Amino acid sequence: MKQSQRLLISILFIFSSFISCNNSFKSSQDFETSFAIVIDSLTYRQTENSVLAYKNMLEKEGLKVVILNNKWNDPVEIRSKLKELYNSKPRLEGAVFIGDVPIPLVMKAQHLTTAYKRNESKYPLHVAAVPSDRFYDDFDLEFKFLERDSIRTNYYYYKLSVNSPNYIKSDIYLGRIKPSVADEDNKYELIKEYLEKVVALRNKTDLDFLMSFTGHGYNSEDLNAWTGEKIALREQFPQLYKPGNKVEFLDFSMAKQMKPFLLDRLQDTDLDIAILHEHGSPDMQLINGIPEVSGVTESIENVKYYLRSKLRAAKRRGKSLQDTKQRYIKTYDVPEKWFEGTFDPKIEEKDSLYNYNLDIYLDDIKSIQTESKFIMFDACFNGSFHKDRYIAGEYVFGKGSTIVAHANSVNALQDKWPDEMLGLLGIGVKIGNWAKQTNTLETHLIGDPTFYFRCNSGVDYNKFIAYAHNNRKVWRKLLESEHPDLQSMAIANLFDPQDHEFSNQLKDIYKSSDFFTVRMECLKQLEKYNNEVYISVLQLAINDPYELIRRKAAKMIGNCGSDDLIEPLLSSIINDIYSVRVRSNALGSMDFMNPDEVLKQIPEITQKYSYMSHASELKDYIIKRVSRNSKKVKEEFEYIKSKDEKYKYRMLNIKTLRNYNYHYMVPEYLTILDDTEIDEKLRITMIEALAWFTNSEYKAQIIEKCNQLVSSDNCSLAIRTEALRTKNRLQAYN
Repeated sequence: MKQSQRLLISILFIFSSFISCNNSFKSSQDFETSFAIVIDSLTYRQTENSVLAYKNMLEKEGLKVVILNNKWNDPVEIRSKLKELYNSKPRLEGAVFIGDVPIPLVMKAQHLTTAYKRNESKYPLHVAAVPSDRFYDDFDLEFKFLERDSIRTNYYYYKLSVNSPNYIKSDIYLGRIKPSVADEDNKYELIKEYLEKVVALRNKTDLDFLMSFTGHGYNSEDLNAWTGEKIALREQFPQLYKPGNKVEFLDFSMAKQMKPFLLDRLQDTDLDIAILHEHGSPDMQLINGIPEVSGVTESIENVKYYLRSKLRAAKRRGKSLQDTKQRYIKTYDVPEKWFEGTFDPKIEEKDSLYNYNLDIYLDDIKSIQTESKFIMFDACFNGSFHKDRYIAGEYVFGKGSTIVAHANSVNALQDKWPDEMLGLLGIGVKIGNWAKQTNTLETHLIGDPTFYFRCNSGVDYNKFIAYAHNNRKVWRKLLESEHPDLQSMAIANLFDPQDHEFSNQLKDIYKSSDFFTVRMECLKQLEKYNNEVYISVLQLAINDPYELIRRKAAKMIGNCGSDDLIEPLLSSIINDIYSVRVRSNALGSMDFMNPDEVLKQIPEITQKYSYMSHASELKDYIIKRVSRNSKKVKEEFEYIKSKDEKYKYRMLNIKTLRNYNYHYMVPEYLTILDDTEIDEKLRITMIEALAWFTNSEYKAQIIEKCNQLVSSDNCSLAIRTEALRTKNRLQAYN
């Protein structure tokens, strides 16, 4: 008997024992889960037959479907009904929102995104808040209602409560069926057509063709990052590398204009999954930049194109054309005649067409028939479902066979781990059940979250996800799986901040696992422990063969600032010079370390690499950078303290600490909180900024100061509230 078969039998035995010993389970019918269709009354009247066909399809698969149909005016009512279903039998596993279901936009929760840091006091609510369905699918998060938008009446604003958990762990999965439309008149027809497509394609798709595309500027165009993902996907989807199946890796640099071929590939009827790593906006996908060329003539033409674009931009902004032209002539030492033709209608049209063909726009998608069943968008804002038209919606609700997309409602971190546990889709796990393992505040499923690829694995892992989420015996057994993403899912579900022994086990798994993705999952979960075991693994991770692990480790070192990590960090900067993203993160992290200790260690570490041709030059660069940055940081602190300097710049310097965690300055920053002569808003902003020092080696000192502020009779309610919020964020996993 194969090891995988023995494992399956063992898991089924544990799982059946878990169910049989629980008196609430009395029949095989109790194994079924439920699913909610949440729909507004008007949409339901217009699409009832299609909705019922979708319901019948799901019920044939063993899901008990509940339709929640109402003229919704309160997101809390929907959340309460979903929570009630979740706590009932059969347990609610997920939901889909169809039509005009209220959209929560969340404030005071930017730390639950990967990158979003909009100034919440400067911008209006509809700009500063994050559209997020975590309001509905994570029942532990706590929110306080702010207001309903008087113009965008489907927008409801909330802020994360002070005492809310400060991490996301979705209880159910959730998708949105909300077409991208410029004209409201046809949205109901699009919903009907979409639901009919979902029913028609159900259980007819095998996963045998995956395409991954990397766009201009993504991951700094680092070849090590690009290559690393290929190896990781080989681990996650081993079946795709067998004869008869197909994996394709595309990069923007393969053509001066990759857009036409990419659109062609997305229309390939054999394509099942498209992973699109790129930058973007609600209405655009950035594919190519101005191409790098080696020929003299092409290089000159690129410069001319660039100069013409700058001169036209100056005209649009009402700037002096002559002054603009002279500035570029002086800056780049180019002849004036290279600006010729800027406003020639034929050249303008040619340049405009050339520029248009560099990127994908909404109307490009509308005119094609996309066939990839699942599309992942890494780009910022491609999943802005709260807007009338948005990229992901154009794909899902357009022509063709696209069923579901995974996309971001706001901007997203370029260095995130987009493919985490993605291999679960290759063993029949529903898109929704995969997504809920890795949710952030901004990630969303557009389309049917119950979609899955056909699989003959012999076990329905969706049931494990629905019922065994608290059964540690099942998850521990899954650690023995031959599939790396089942191991990763087990690791994520076994994390318990109180179980410090598990952190030691994670270290052992990290050191012994051959799988890139399993080691990355260990590192991710160890970061939550933020203990001495985590520090010791970081020392290994900065040299891991997997570029993503090295990249994340370089960033994590800067997030904690431990002196024990200076040596491996400096070694990485010198020795991993051609891993662009790793080096960028490592240099950034070096700025946050204790400068005195860094300068002390530089001679010994650079001597170790003295044989390298760039060692001496790099040594001088590091010394100058550390010294210059240390001086700047201390000057900025003096600026913050000074009552004579401009208020708005003092405030700006404090806000930058959310991104720039100078750990060695924490004792100094804490003195600001005791200085009652400093404006209260500045002090509150400093308290909020210190909440971003999540893994700082000075975290205990920050928490202690917050405790003092919370219990002080001399502090205002605003200061006590912000101190409590910061304390709770820093103790998120305690």
